[in-house]
Amino acid sequence: MSQVDESSSQVQFSQIIPEESGGLPTARAFEINNLTSYDAPTQSRLVTDLSRLLLFKALSGEPIDRTKVAKEAWGERAANCKGVTNAALDKSVERMRNVLGVDVKRVPEDQVKNFPNKFKERMYIVNTIKDDESGSHSKALHSVHLDSAIEKGLLMLILAFIYCKGEVQDHIRWISAGDLYRLLHSVDENIPAEPTILKNKRDSIGDLASPSASKKFHGGVGLTPDVDMLVEKFVHMDYILKKKADKTNTGTNSTDEGAFLYAMGPRTLLEIGRKQIIYFCAEILDEQPDPTMLQELEDEGAEDHRREQ
Repeated sequence: MSQVDESSSQVQFSQIIPEESGGLPTARAFEINNLTSYDAPTQSRLVTDLSRLLLFKALSGEPIDRTKVAKEAWGERAANCKGVTNAALDKSVERMRNVLGVDVKRVPEDQVKNFPNKFKERMYIVNTIKDDESGSHSKALHSVHLDSAIEKGLLMLILAFIYCKGEVQDHIRWISAGDLYRLLHSVDENIPAEPTILKNKRDSIGDLASPSASKKFHGGVGLTPDVDMLVEKFVHMDYILKKKADKTNTGTNSTDEGAFLYAMGPRTLLEIGRKQIIYFCAEILDEQPDPTMLQELEDEGAEDHRREQ
């Protein structure tokens, strides 16, 4: 998979800033008082357990549902710890920033309206350590494992095809699974020209196909990864969205009803950003960034700024 392998370094070391994130809910005075009403060991245990959950989510790449973190971190104790979640989350996030150099972020404010409601409460662990011009920090993180580098390269290639070849529907660019795989196949003939058909009731925006479904995927060949499996992984991690095509969203292409469509997910906006994808496309094509697409982002930002005033 030579083209993807060669381009993966551009993915990891880009200095283009991603989208602005949405802020986390600020703990109110009564929530802070509720937390401080516990003795010091109990406070420490609540914050530590929540911090540990955030760390595990960061290591696994799992999205975090703000409405469920208390139950996931504290189990049965959550029922007796009402009104302290935001205060404990503030302390846990501060600990993550100070110790690990990562932050907890939400879907960008100007984009949240374009995503389904369930993404409004999604949070993501994002690396916020500033890198130098040579990308030393990124290299230290991503250059150790070849599989990780190839995976990042594939992700950027998929995002580039979605953003540059997709059709806009409700302010989001969508591309059919058939078109996406044909484009990927044109880059690497070891990637199947058509996706594996998964008949799973949970195949919808932001969901992951069942583990048993992975047995139906095409296997990777040489340095070419198992694209079917990784696409589902990217969906699960919210890098990309996935939905079934119907009469209302097939656009002008020839996508059959029941086939899948893919779009850029909220995690992509936070970790990568649309501008970086535009620059990535320019780098792999050895061209200047598309001024029309850059202007589109500038106009969108200006419009959002006017609405806030």
